[in-house]
Amino acid sequence: MKQIVLSIILSIAFNLSYAQDLAPVTTKLLIKNAMIQTQPGAQPFLGHILVEDGIILQVGPSVQVPYDAKVVDGDSMYVYAGFIAPLSHIGLKAPKEDNQRPKVDRTGYPPNDVAGITPEMSIADHYDLKDGSIEDFRKQGFTISHSVPHGRMMPGMGSIISLNGASFNEAALEKDKAMFAQWKTANRVFPGTIIGIMSKWRELYRNAEIANKHVSSYKSNPRNRKRPSQDAATEALFPVVTKEMPVFFTAETHMAVYRTLRLKKDLGFNLVIAEAKDVNRVLGDIKSAGASVLLSLDLPDADKEKKEEAKDKTSGEKKDADKKVAETKENAKDKKKDDDPKTAAMKARKSESIKRYTSQAKMMRDQGMPVAFSYLKVKAKEVHPNIQRMIAEGLSSSDALGALTTQPAATLGISDIAGTIEKGKLANLVMSTGPLFEEKTKIKMVMVDGAIHEYEVKEKKKKTSGDADFDASGTWAYTIEVPGMTATGSMIVTKNGDDYEVEITSDQNEGEAAKGTDIEMDGNNMTFTFKMPAGGMDMSIENDITFDGDSFEGEVTVSEFGSFPITGSKSTPE
Repeated sequence: MKQIVLSIILSIAFNLSYAQDLAPVTTKLLIKNAMIQTQPGAQPFLGHILVEDGIILQVGPSVQVPYDAKVVDGDSMYVYAGFIAPLSHIGLKAPKEDNQRPKVDRTGYPPNDVAGITPEMSIADHYDLKDGSIEDFRKQGFTISHSVPHGRMMPGMGSIISLNGASFNEAALEKDKAMFAQWKTANRVFPGTIIGIMSKWRELYRNAEIANKHVSSYKSNPRNRKRPSQDAATEALFPVVTKEMPVFFTAETHMAVYRTLRLKKDLGFNLVIAEAKDVNRVLGDIKSAGASVLLSLDLPDADKEKKEEAKDKTSGEKKDADKKVAETKENAKDKKKDDDPKTAAMKARKSESIKRYTSQAKMMRDQGMPVAFSYLKVKAKEVHPNIQRMIAEGLSSSDALGALTTQPAATLGISDIAGTIEKGKLANLVMSTGPLFEEKTKIKMVMVDGAIHEYEVKEKKKKTSGDADFDASGTWAYTIEVPGMTATGSMIVTKNGDDYEVEITSDQNEGEAAKGTDIEMDGNNMTFTFKMPAGGMDMSIENDITFDGDSFEGEVTVSEFGSFPITGSKSTPE
């Protein structure tokens, strides 16, 4: 992301005499007086954690504190091990879908890349340190991700990434850790069907087995023998056929799980089933096959109808008497429709389906299977609400914490460095305002490799009236009063369903723009955040504005520089 509102930030920095070349600071950090839960099931205790060079040195009720340690007051907050995403696209931008028929000579024999077969692809050349998903998930407590490339049948290899660092090499904990595969057909060429994918998988795997034996044999005795031909895609599968590299295979439905297990049985590779959404009927088969499972956190919206009803009710309060009469008639029609036996039966089946969907995690634990999640499709802000839905269906808080920490660490083979709070492990920590899965708990601080990322916890403002949320869509001209200057620019607000998108540009730095994150609208109050690098650190720009017709006012808070007044007016009034 390009530096946004750079002139504003630099002006703040210069006018407050803040040096951009920060003096070296100690790498020793002490988190004191925090409620520490070292691992799932452990009893939280009031204690301290000493960190140096990104590693946990001491943890306990009392620690020896070096004189030069920077102290972070835990203020009785709760501390957990940093969360781990065992499968995601964090740090990788999704390519634009192209539905045009590829220009190939024979659609039955397309080049591998056209067919969606790129096992040799590594994310090293595609990982974007400025991608917004990194900060979005880090703000939810995630410190490590197994990130895999986008694609179709066989997109390529995933790497285990620390959600911190100035370069891919600095962030990468393990490169090319696993092969990623999907039941996603090629674009109007072979393999364009599920059967085609199964056939192609067997062909690729068997060819890799033969080629690997030939290469091994040649290496042991190359004399008087033809040198093996080199093929990047085939060679990338060598560690898969030798069972040194697992395959993370998305299989959302129970039929997709059956197909995946069939391939594993026929070919023999090590398997992690991912993005599973319907495992209730196949848990026995999964256990028998010795495969691991990552449940999808992309849950169906159980409250959609309730939200619509609430929205209609709130909207009705805002309308005049004539519209209320019309709405009453519509409600009467809806009630009559709801009383219809077929409609009632359909709703009951839908409710039962959603309940079965959200209770899968508990069912897995009841059968002695570990629970962990995949994050390929879920939005960062939906992670905790969706886990809470699973807890409401019987998953214990301890197992939910394990699904975020110890189990993904075990799945990825990094339990020796992550997943729990112990001496010698990475200083990846999450600090929250209360017990993690309580409704009002907020994440206040996330430490990744000893680097602190702090988030402002604000109490949600009450709506100024009983009205529905204000529609903030449009282009707004803003003015920020910064000591020594006045900064101006435009804020484009776009509404997409119930969500908003915000883009800001600066008149002092034309041609650059950035999008807001963590956008929340409550009545006529909007809050959103920008993150940008400045002076060797991540600088947080918090925006809190209140709309009043075609104008707004509020505050912009820039990390430790303080808060500054912002006002604005609508450039595109209705």
